[in-house]
Amino acid sequence: MGCDIHLYCEGYLDDKWINIDRWHRQTGWPEIAAAEKEGFTPVDLLDGARDYGLFYLLAGVRGSEEYNSYPPIAAPRGLPEQWDALLSREYDYGELADHDMFHHASYLTLRELKDSGYGERMRLRGWVEEEEHEETMNKLLRGERYQSHFTDVKEDAGFRDGKVYREWDGYLNLNLTSMIEQMEQLKKERRIGSDDEVRIVFWFDN
Repeated sequence: MGCDIHLYCEGYLDDKWINIDRWHRQTGWPEIAAAEKEGFTPVDLLDGARDYGLFYLLAGVRGSEEYNSYPPIAAPRGLPEQWDALLSREYDYGELADHDMFHHASYLTLRELKDSGYGERMRLRGWVEEEEHEETMNKLLRGERYQSHFTDVKEDAGFRDGKVYREWDGYLNLNLTSMIEQMEQLKKERRIGSDDEVRIVFWFDN
């Protein structure tokens, strides 16, 4: 069964957390009603991607530290105590009262995402297809962004067949890199002063 993520960006404005990526507001805090057009372009921080590698980094979904050298940024925390009423509506929309389909709900600030280091080029190690890895390194040397596919050193030996061990500086997850950059842009547009005042709120469903 496939797994999907529901992910939204919030900013702390006027002493409240409000959504800043999906809905345009004419006033600071409508409890439910909000205009969805009027010159506002919604942002999809993941561009519709179903990225299980990212899901694991955000909340440990679809993975295990037994087989991953790069642990999740944080364990799932549940939904925040105070959050946008529009997101609460999204969470409740069309689902059973006990939300049986949802799991691993959590939230992470922009600071936490950046402090993880996973959005930057970082030291990686693992088992790779030699030809593909050489192509990756050439692209990185040219200043291009490219995410190399590799088998983690913690994985069972059977997954290493036909591969060579390498260590290199590269990108662990470019969807995470892009998401952080888009959050930075939303922070700038909304004139939010601190990385602690921008966050993602998310949950998963099967």
